Amino acid sequence: MENNEAEPLKSHSLGAIQYTKESLNNGIDTKKDEEFSFSKIPKQRKVLLASMALVNFLSVTGFALLAPFFPAEAKKKGASQTVVGMIFGVFEFVVFLSSPVLGNYITKVGSKFMYLSGTMVGGICGILFGVLDKSPDGTVYIVMCFLCRTVEALGCSMFVTASFAIIASVFPDNVTTVFGVLETFSGLGMIAGPAVGGALYQLGGFGLPFFIVGSITVINGVLGYFLIGHIDDSPRPRSKSILFLLRNPFTWVIALSLSAGSFSLAFLDPTLALHVEKLPELKDNTALIGLVFLIGGGIYTFTAPLWGFIIDKKGYVKSMMAVGNLVGAAGYLLMGPTPLIDHLPFKLWSIILSLMLMGLGLGCAIIPTFRGLIESAKALGMEENMDTHGMVSGLFNSCFSLGAFIGPTVGGALADKLGFDWSATVCAGLITLSVILIATFEILKTWNEKKIQRFQQRIRNNSQ
Repeated sequence: MENNEAEPLKSHSLGAIQYTKESLNNGIDTKKDEEFSFSKIPKQRKVLLASMALVNFLSVTGFALLAPFFPAEAKKKGASQTVVGMIFGVFEFVVFLSSPVLGNYITKVGSKFMYLSGTMVGGICGILFGVLDKSPDGTVYIVMCFLCRTVEALGCSMFVTASFAIIASVFPDNVTTVFGVLETFSGLGMIAGPAVGGALYQLGGFGLPFFIVGSITVINGVLGYFLIGHIDDSPRPRSKSILFLLRNPFTWVIALSLSAGSFSLAFLDPTLALHVEKLPELKDNTALIGLVFLIGGGIYTFTAPLWGFIIDKKGYVKSMMAVGNLVGAAGYLLMGPTPLIDHLPFKLWSIILSLMLMGLGLGCAIIPTFRGLIESAKALGMEENMDTHGMVSGLFNSCFSLGAFIGPTVGGALADKLGFDWSATVCAGLITLSVILIATFEILKTWNEKKIQRFQQRIRNNSQ
C-alpha cells in the first residue's frame, strides 16, 4: 500500500501572503519550510497562526461553555429537553450546509475578509446570546436562541473554512502539521469550555461567560485586520465547482471516513455519562465522570500535531486513515462492551483503555483527511491555489459537521433504542466500513494501473 501513497506536497512558493520588506529581511528563508518551527517562521506567519489558534480556541470554548448551565436556564424559559438538544444541534447543521457554499466562493469574497468577518460575527452573536435571559419566555425565547445560534454558526463556518484554506496556501509544505496544531487548540477549547462556562456563570450569572468570550473574540478580529498581512487570493477564471471534487472516488472514501469519525466522537456527548455511571466507582460522582470525558478528547487533542507532522514528512494518508480507524473501532468495541464478543470486561480500567484507543485512533484517522482531500483534488487536475483550497476546506468542514450533527441526535436515539453496547458497536462498524472502503479503493486503483500498463505494453510490442 505504501508504494501508492501520496507524496508530500512540494510547493516551494511563499504561499499566499505577500510579505513586507521587514518580514523578508529578518534573516529567515521563506522560500521553503524544511521543518515546521514556530520560532523560525516569518513574523507575518506567526501573527496569522497565533490569530487562527486563538480564534479556534475561543470559538469552540464559546460553543461548549453552554453545557453546564444552559439546559437548566432554558427549561426555566419553557424550552423542553428536545428543543434544547435542537438548539445545540442546529449549530453543526448550519455549518454542514454553509461550508461548501463558502468554500466555493472564497476568492470572490476574499479569504481574509471571510476569516475576519466570520470572527466578528461569531463574537458578536456570542455576546448577544448572553442577553437572551432577558427575552420573554416560551416561543420568543426559543426562536431567538435558534436565530442567534444559526448566525453564530454562519460566522464559525466562515472563519473555519477561510482559515483552513489559508493554511493550505501559506504553509504548503506543512499543511497537515499546522492543521494538527489548530485541532489542538480546538480540542483545548472543547475541554476548557464547560469549566470556563460553569465558573463564570457561578461568578456573574448567565451573561458573563458569553460577554467575556465573545468580547475577546471580537477584539481578536479587530486586531487581526491590522496585524494580518495581505493575502493574495484574487479570483482566477475557473470552470470547476466544489462538486467537481466528488468525481474522484477517493473523495467519497475520505468523506465517509471523516463523517463516521466525527459521528462517533459526537455520539459520546449525550450517552457516555449515563453508561459509565453504572460503574460502582463512578456512581453519583459527577466530578470523576467529567474527568472520564477528558481522556479521549485529551489524547486526540495533544496527538493531533504529531499525526500532522508524520503526514507532512511521509505522506501516508491512506495507511494512517486505515490503521487509525481500526484502532478507534477496537476502542468502541471495548467501550460497549460489544455483545458480539463474549466475556469482554466492563470495568473502570477497560473504559479508560477504550477511550485512550478511541482518542488515539480517531486522531490518527481524521487528521490525514484534509491532506487526502488536497491530494484528491490534485489527482483530478485541479490547480493548487486558493480556489481549490477553499473548496477542499468547505467540503472538509461540511463532512465533519454532518457527523457532529448526526452523532448526538441519531446516536442518542440509537442508544435509547438499542442500548449503549449495541450503539457503540454500530460506531465501530461505521469506522470499520471506512477501512474496507480504503482497502477496496487501493486494490481497484492498483488493478486499474496494472491493466493500463499491460495495455500500453501491448501497444509498444505491436508497434515494434
